[in-house]
Amino acid sequence: MLKHNYTRFEDVPLDTNTHELQHDHNPAYLQGFSYESVGILGHGLNHVDFMRRADPSVFLFGRAWDPYLKTADRTVFFNTKTPFTRLSYSTIPVKDWKEETIELMHTQNASPYTNFGIDFNILGGKPLYTNQETKTIRAGLFLSHAKNRYSIFGTFYYNDFKTLQDNGGIANRDSFLMGSKDNFWEYEVNLLNARSHYRNLTLFTTQKYNLAERQFSTDSLGNTTSKGKTLSISYQLAAGQQFKKYYDEVDSLLSPVYSNYYYLTDIARDSAVQQNISSVLQLILGDPDYDKISARIYAGHEFKRFGMLSPVSVVDSLAPDTVISQYHTEYFNDVFLGLHLAGPTTGVWDWVIDGKYYLLGYNQNNFNLNTTFSRELGGKTDLGLRGSFELARPHYFTMRYSSSFFKWDNDFSSMLRIKGEAFVQSHELEMDLRIGAAFISDYIYWDTLAMPRAYDKDLLVLSAQMSKHFKVSGYNSDNRLLIQYSTAKEVLNLPFAAIYSSNYWKQSLFKGALVADFGFDVYLTTKYHASGYMPATGVFNLQDKTEIGMYPFVDVFFAFRIKSTRLFASYNNVLQSVAFAGNEFFTAEPYPMKPRHFRLGLVWYFYD
Repeated sequence: MLKHNYTRFEDVPLDTNTHELQHDHNPAYLQGFSYESVGILGHGLNHVDFMRRADPSVFLFGRAWDPYLKTADRTVFFNTKTPFTRLSYSTIPVKDWKEETIELMHTQNASPYTNFGIDFNILGGKPLYTNQETKTIRAGLFLSHAKNRYSIFGTFYYNDFKTLQDNGGIANRDSFLMGSKDNFWEYEVNLLNARSHYRNLTLFTTQKYNLAERQFSTDSLGNTTSKGKTLSISYQLAAGQQFKKYYDEVDSLLSPVYSNYYYLTDIARDSAVQQNISSVLQLILGDPDYDKISARIYAGHEFKRFGMLSPVSVVDSLAPDTVISQYHTEYFNDVFLGLHLAGPTTGVWDWVIDGKYYLLGYNQNNFNLNTTFSRELGGKTDLGLRGSFELARPHYFTMRYSSSFFKWDNDFSSMLRIKGEAFVQSHELEMDLRIGAAFISDYIYWDTLAMPRAYDKDLLVLSAQMSKHFKVSGYNSDNRLLIQYSTAKEVLNLPFAAIYSSNYWKQSLFKGALVADFGFDVYLTTKYHASGYMPATGVFNLQDKTEIGMYPFVDVFFAFRIKSTRLFASYNNVLQSVAFAGNEFFTAEPYPMKPRHFRLGLVWYFYD
């Protein structure tokens, strides 16, 4: 993967294990284990882990789909001697409310120095609850070439999320909890005609050329010495477009999901778009892998365009005043400078300092400073500190927006965020421990009406995370624990704890020809006022009516590997309707998750 502003290539292991195969159908699990969810694959998600939530620069109306996205910074590049292919399929094998996923990834080298690949994924969910259906396409190309002094890496990604039906959640939660209907699709929902569409297109390339290189020489005794410094120049180009569209049919009895409606017609059509083209030029002194210190200075420009379809009142001399839709556009040119200092990746100490300041544009006077210091202990464990200091203007659409159901024109101050974290990581012990804190001033939140508000007090969030794998003979237990505390629950509700535990027996048979896992997963959070979700904007917002949590989501699974084939079967949410659990299987209000169901899947790996 490319790190340090896409200038340093770092190896990552290729995972072909059987464990957690039952989760691979949902790409969001690569970004975290705990989410508030609308309840159907390919629809909105919100990180329960506050530290993982999208920062203010991310397109406002696309944040709910961010965990699914294929992006340049999440891309694994390959250098293979033989072609490599991964093909996977999973399904909930029922006719009426089937979920299906198909994924194909293929990569191969065109030469010892050049690799290319394709990545294609379809996610789809049919309605169990009335008017809830999704279809998602995630596809892309990636390319890399590195020979002698020159290297280039590039990606193109198409992420398309169609909510063919968007129901606004269950209308009567109490009826649902009592199980008053024979079938889940009989429960009334808040919206019958709504649908939405989010698309994210990105093109990215980064190139680097070594103007001068450090010279290595080996004498007759085998001693290697070096002289000189590496001096490189790097150029990055990125272009992207994101849009969010929303459609609904509105009658005089306005759905409880909405508070206002600004058109006179009964058809609502909303659209918001963000386009950007950015270029960054960097001068790099030193080898980031071997020199005690390497330095990078960079300058960049980003062109941004924001557009939205908004209602406008028109005076008519022959008839009553009316309202029409009109497209509004605004442009910005951002200019920024940056400095990056780093220690060698091959040393005992690994440290990075990176700072960026915006001179001009929409983000003028924004700045961020990120630091990481870590030390390797005994070649087994990394102990370190990381932190950030950031001043960021709220996203354009947080400041001003006008649509069928929402209007706001704000003048919020820039948000100050200071984060710090201590961590201990050990691959040998299979352990990761992190303890952190975030101080935020002028925090932007979304109130119970899904409107943006600025908190007029300082906010402090404390967080601790731990993951640990235990193994005794064939018994394995993977555990993740997240603990959080917010000093301002009136604007930021977080569960005190989120817990995931996967317990299974791994057995190797027939001299390793077959490897099988059999076990169960359990996930739960403590009770808290989980977020609501606004379909018209795709924003997760505060709700103060219902507490959600302490429902144990338990899945039983069986997975096995035969040569290059992996298969799994899982029985999910097995405690649904059991007396002490009932029908409380919500993670966001008022959107229930799936009831008890089977899921089947398989993965093939081809190495030639």
